[in-house]
Amino acid sequence: MKIPRYVDRMQQGNEQAMTPMIDVVFLLLIFFVCASIGQVPELLMATELAGGDVAAETTDDEPPPLGELWIKLQRTGDVTTVELNSVQHPDLDAFEGVVRGLVEAEAASEMPAVLDIGPAVPMGDVIRAYDICASAGFATINFATDDVPAVGK
Repeated sequence: MKIPRYVDRMQQGNEQAMTPMIDVVFLLLIFFVCASIGQVPELLMATELAGGDVAAETTDDEPPPLGELWIKLQRTGDVTTVELNSVQHPDLDAFEGVVRGLVEAEAASEMPAVLDIGPAVPMGDVIRAYDICASAGFATINFATDDVPAVGK
């Protein structure tokens, strides 16, 4: 039979003393989690903030972005007319001239263009209007759609 040495007894004592410490920490963790349920953190430490004496000034480094450019194509007789932000243009050539003016003013690159195509407009005119917008360098070119309810609802 082997006689236990003093060092072996010290190691066993350390291992036995650590287990209850882990249990206590775990139980404290559970206690604080359970105690904090249902409490709004902002209400636990409510404070009154005093008004500041110095007013903060906001500076705008960038100018505000321009609005959207709504382009409505409609078929009137044999001609496709263009309505550009509620301004009527007789054909696509006049529309192209206005878009060139936007390019010269460097406003086209910041604006999104929205194409609202009428039901009777030929596909060739739709593609031409899209190409005019693309060559002008618009930020985005979107197509407007009608709000159609889903089938079966």
